[in-house]
Amino acid sequence: MSSERKLVVVSGFGPFIGHEAINASWEAVKLLPDQINRNGEDFELAKQLVSVEYGAVDKAVDEIWARKPDLVIHVGVSGIAKCVYLEKLAYNHQFKRPDNTGEYLKNGTCVLQHNGKANVLRCGLNVDKIVEAVNVNCVECVATGHENDLNKQLPGATKASKNVGSFLCGYIYLKSLDVNAQRSLFVHVPPIDKPFSSAQTADILYKIIEQCIEQISQC
Repeated sequence: MSSERKLVVVSGFGPFIGHEAINASWEAVKLLPDQINRNGEDFELAKQLVSVEYGAVDKAVDEIWARKPDLVIHVGVSGIAKCVYLEKLAYNHQFKRPDNTGEYLKNGTCVLQHNGKANVLRCGLNVDKIVEAVNVNCVECVATGHENDLNKQLPGATKASKNVGSFLCGYIYLKSLDVNAQRSLFVHVPPIDKPFSSAQTADILYKIIEQCIEQISQC
């Protein structure tokens, strides 16, 4: 077993328009444990709250990667999600919405430190493989979350997505993929109790982290 310190950073967002009182992403993230053990290796699991502001995202991404993490997972909420979505792509365009301070991103795009004006960045993790493994291990959680729809065919706990959106979720993902696409992932969670409680969403996130660690450990 390696004695080298391992680190996973998981971020969640604070409130914003449409989710003024509470943000389901941070409510789930803060329920995660402080440590995770996988295949005999201990990982510190650091949780970071990020304000829904372009400047705050820039600062957070710099701070997170300065810690030299083994894995970074950003989590945000999607008001239309019915399960947990793992995002494959981030797009460097159409950031046209103002943030919580009313600030806009100039020209709706940005020049990336490592990838310049690249229009699209892709996650280097095998997202489909993560989705498949997590869904197998989250059958009970899904059944409980959809307890009012037991007569219907239950969806999986997670799905792969190529639509991270054009707001701060897409922006923070773009920034981290620019630093290290092999060790970055963005996850969209549904609103609380629609269908999963925060605890159930945290359990799904934990299983996603486990699968990500499996992949980065093989690199």
